[in-house]
Amino acid sequence: MPLKQPMNTGIKDGKLVIDMAEADELWNGLSKDQQYEAMCLMFQPLLESATLMKRALEAIRELNMMQPDENGHRWANSDLIEQEIVAALPASS
Repeated sequence: MPLKQPMNTGIKDGKLVIDMAEADELWNGLSKDQQYEAMCLMFQPLLESATLMKRALEAIRELNMMQPDENGHRWANSDLIEQEIVAALPASS
């Protein structure tokens, strides 16, 4: 059975192609320094999230290496570990 697609897909696809061509033209019109600056701006949120997650994982490792509880469990600090993870997660939109 063939997939059903909305009738207006061609119009949306055509607009997307035009938008991509315009974006490509704008991008190619930028100097290398401007392209670098734009890339830094685009990827800054990702870098910040990755940095926060790295710090959280380091803190979790330290918490896990602390003295085990009375039963010998290393995850005695699970509440603190969860707090570290939640704090490092990006804010939901």
